[in-house]
Amino acid sequence: MPFIDALNPAQKEAATSGDGPLLILAGAGSGKTRVLAARIAFLVDRRGVPPSSILAVTFTNKAAGEMRERLHKLIGPAAKSLWLGTFHSLGLRILRAELRRGGASHDITVYNDDDQLALIKQVMAELEISDKTLPPKNVLAGINHAKNDALGPSDVISGARNFIAERMAKIYALYQKRLREMNCMDFGDLICEPIRLWRSDPQRREAWQGHFQHVLVDEYQDTNRAQYVFTNLLAAGTRNIMAVGDPDQSIYGWRGADIRNILDFERDYADATVLRLEENYRSTKMILGAANAVIEKNKGRLKKTLWTANADGEPLQYEEADDEYAEVRGVLKRLKAMRDARPGLGYRDFAVFYRTNAQSRVFEEELIRGGIPYTIVGGVRFYDRKEIRDAIAYLRCVTNPNDAISLQRVVNTPPRGIGKATFDKVRALSAEAGLPLLDAFSEAHSRGFLRKNEIRNFIEAFEAFRADSGTAPLHELALRLLEDSGYLLMWQSEGTDDGAERVENIFEFISAIKDFEAAFNAEHGADGGKAAISDFLDHVALISDVDAYEEDADRLTLMTIHSAKGLEFKTVFITGMEEGLFPHARSLDEPDALEEERRLCYVGMTRAKERLFLSSAKTRSMYGETKYRMRSRFVEEVPPECMETVEPEPEERRVYTYEEKWSNQLNSGAQAKKEPVYEDNSSDPWRIGVKVRHPTFGLGVIKEKTGSGPGAKVTVSFKDAGLKKLALRYAILEVVG
Repeated sequence: MPFIDALNPAQKEAATSGDGPLLILAGAGSGKTRVLAARIAFLVDRRGVPPSSILAVTFTNKAAGEMRERLHKLIGPAAKSLWLGTFHSLGLRILRAELRRGGASHDITVYNDDDQLALIKQVMAELEISDKTLPPKNVLAGINHAKNDALGPSDVISGARNFIAERMAKIYALYQKRLREMNCMDFGDLICEPIRLWRSDPQRREAWQGHFQHVLVDEYQDTNRAQYVFTNLLAAGTRNIMAVGDPDQSIYGWRGADIRNILDFERDYADATVLRLEENYRSTKMILGAANAVIEKNKGRLKKTLWTANADGEPLQYEEADDEYAEVRGVLKRLKAMRDARPGLGYRDFAVFYRTNAQSRVFEEELIRGGIPYTIVGGVRFYDRKEIRDAIAYLRCVTNPNDAISLQRVVNTPPRGIGKATFDKVRALSAEAGLPLLDAFSEAHSRGFLRKNEIRNFIEAFEAFRADSGTAPLHELALRLLEDSGYLLMWQSEGTDDGAERVENIFEFISAIKDFEAAFNAEHGADGGKAAISDFLDHVALISDVDAYEEDADRLTLMTIHSAKGLEFKTVFITGMEEGLFPHARSLDEPDALEEERRLCYVGMTRAKERLFLSSAKTRSMYGETKYRMRSRFVEEVPPECMETVEPEPEERRVYTYEEKWSNQLNSGAQAKKEPVYEDNSSDPWRIGVKVRHPTFGLGVIKEKTGSGPGAKVTVSFKDAGLKKLALRYAILEVVG
């Protein structure tokens, strides 16, 4: 077995261990993905375990894809039979299997935060609870927190100790009831519903326990209580559970992760075998020495020390700049110097990390001015745009005609004269006649309740989709649905640049369905499987920001350290190393929170392969306020032999003109709108950041460019007229700088 022979002794022991509970403490860059793949291949090839009886949980869809690729090389087509994916994707797969077993006629719709919020607002109105006294977003956070802890409405009701808690519990109970009525689930349900099933039905629990001979969980330190219960219930039959993780990289406590799950593994499984992967294959000795010294200050950890056979490497460099602008210029100056010294280095080899998204603003200003291509991981996703969310809602109504939230979103988009009162009447008809809500609209129209032609076109569009489902490609059906329903025409007939851009996005959405369909059918076609709309909707619902990160694109990457988990770069800049920023102000009086901040620093440091730079500012303006800053304690914890402090190079004090100051302010507003990607093309006079003048709108700055040649368009932020999208072919624009 060559893939076993290629492992180091510790990795080999982990991959070939016998049955029973197994805890693998895998340090950063220690090859844990390789070990997990080798373990699964060993179970299949050497132990004869059927791939379909192995459940392997990864933290992201991206990690699941990489794992499947590795396993395909090791065990061939058998890799397709594995139960491999994230907790949410595997929970959804289990629930779908149970639905098929029960003969359900309709599919599950998975709600995201926006859908949840819309339903919570409806429930609160129904209960006559004012959103002034209890903000819906707080209710959403409370419900999600309860589900992270595997608590149902009855648990929350019994634990309510005050008036607010009682109201929250009441909302939670009705919220769950409405979800069930619509065959909908939120992300928490994808874990909690299997748990509820297994706890209430011993036969089904034993059936699933018997199905899986081995359960393997990656990133175990980042599991929440519900995920912990989920995996332990499944593994209770054979007790063949392999937990792989690193307490030193537990950084998601703020969203429910419980580090105790991994710290207490030996308490839960007294006979567990514990192995440590401590050889790091990623970073230099200098980087590891610094990271180890920082993390050793934490008390809540399982002892291990990373080491490497890699080169010593260069010491870390730390620079304290005068302010945030000087800090950014210092980072970019070093980046340029390194690229000049090593022409083979691309922008993709560098990453800038920060603690909060707000810190990206100044970087964007300087990068736009310098014409440096970059991408921000964690911006507004393509699938979060209004027109795309509308299109998804249309498709949801196909797969789940009871989905009231999605139906309410689209039934009057474009306007069809269906207000709240009419919608409520049709909903009552649905309950009275025992019809799915979408079918109730058809019934209401046939009875003469709804006389408008627009609603007839809406109903017929869905009926045509159903009639041709299975005979025409999905992307064609989806496009026809959006055309026949009038949705696409609504934007086309608007006659504005904004409408034209939304139409372009819708066609890109159709292309995404086509690409997904081709990939799905290529993987499953030999087994007779064919992509369904529900498969595509699952794909969209479960994708994350990091999943969409393009490693091969030659752009400088900007991201929060939380988003950097699982990635690596040749050179990393960690910025904003200041008390109150990193570690964050919220953690300074909480020992556990401070330890998580230190783990976050450790994660950021261990993303670097060759060079690591730390920086801070003596003064920083954030949220409209300028303050003096103290350097982070994490900087002080790096041993002097691992780091050199460098003085900022003297800068010419620039006196900015009024126009330059105004341009800076314009650029600063781009941060949170959408994920920007700026390409370097210095020969293009219409590139991002160029100042232009329009005879009507006046002075502006180019913020975005789409297309090329005669069809090229630019979005310009004008000083007085605001944002305008202009076709270069017709616009009378003059470049002024």
